[in-house]
Amino acid sequence: MSKYENKIVRNRPSPKNEDQYIKAYKELNPKAAKIDNKDISAVKTKNGVNGHVLLNQSVNRSKDTNYHRGEDFIPDTELRKKIK
Repeated sequence: MSKYENKIVRNRPSPKNEDQYIKAYKELNPKAAKIDNKDISAVKTKNGVNGHVLLNQSVNRSKDTNYHRGEDFIPDTELRKKIK
């Protein structure tokens, strides 16, 4: 079981160093490294917190601004600590 919560999120533009965020996300949540139909996505929660989650590929690649259920939300503040 993951220690990260599922959140209601919407897509946001990826940061310039997205590769570093994805690497940090995989280190903190090894389940994300599995090959499945989920992408690690840059998102914003309903209360305005930026972070990354696992989203279905169809939702992530649609580039819509609707809210969706994201799995295993990790805030960017936590990911930046891992990157340093």
